[in-house]
Amino acid sequence: MPGKIIRAGFIDDHGLMRDGFAFRAKADALQNSPPILVTKLAATVDEFFAANAEDCDVVALDLSLADGSRPGDNVARLVAAGYPVLIYSALIEVARVQDALANGALGFSKKSDDPAETFAKLRLVAAGETIDNQELARMIEMDQDFVQVTLGEREQECLGLYADGLAKVSVARRMGVSEYTVKKTIERIRQKYAEAGRPADDKVDLFRRAVEDGILPPVMPLPRRRRT
Repeated sequence: MPGKIIRAGFIDDHGLMRDGFAFRAKADALQNSPPILVTKLAATVDEFFAANAEDCDVVALDLSLADGSRPGDNVARLVAAGYPVLIYSALIEVARVQDALANGALGFSKKSDDPAETFAKLRLVAAGETIDNQELARMIEMDQDFVQVTLGEREQECLGLYADGLAKVSVARRMGVSEYTVKKTIERIRQKYAEAGRPADDKVDLFRRAVEDGILPPVMPLPRRRRT
């Protein structure tokens, strides 16, 4: 059972998501207890185990990692090492979620959920509690509105930079490509979302899609200042 501070690890192959998770944990700790301190960030499970950092009481794990590892295998390795696992992912493919749950994950949270809800689940999982996985599975199977759009790595990078506020010329400079290439990439991304029934006609819509698919972290409102 964790002490006054819950030490959390986060495994996700997207750098923006890792940074955003750690930032939101700090903001959440100002309003909720016990506070969650992110002590390990890694892109893969192998990197997590190799990291020379303070240990964890709980691990949030993305379903789909760039190394192609199977969710169930990743969960099984972490559980065998004594880490309670919460799946934290944009993907809601039933087979992947069930694979993770069958191998010992104690719950699931979507990246598009309210961050406060995700950290509340992390506290439960850190305490060894299992979130109602059967109800979760039914909800996932019934979720017909969310369709995962398959974007390539460079498309994800382009979308993340552009939807996060950069102009096309700045995205081009950051990615080392022409502004024309960025323009055509964004057009292709919009077309993919439209074909999936999730239109993104303007930059605000693209930001929403990027958050829904875990390319950008959800925006967490700043905590209110206490009156003195």
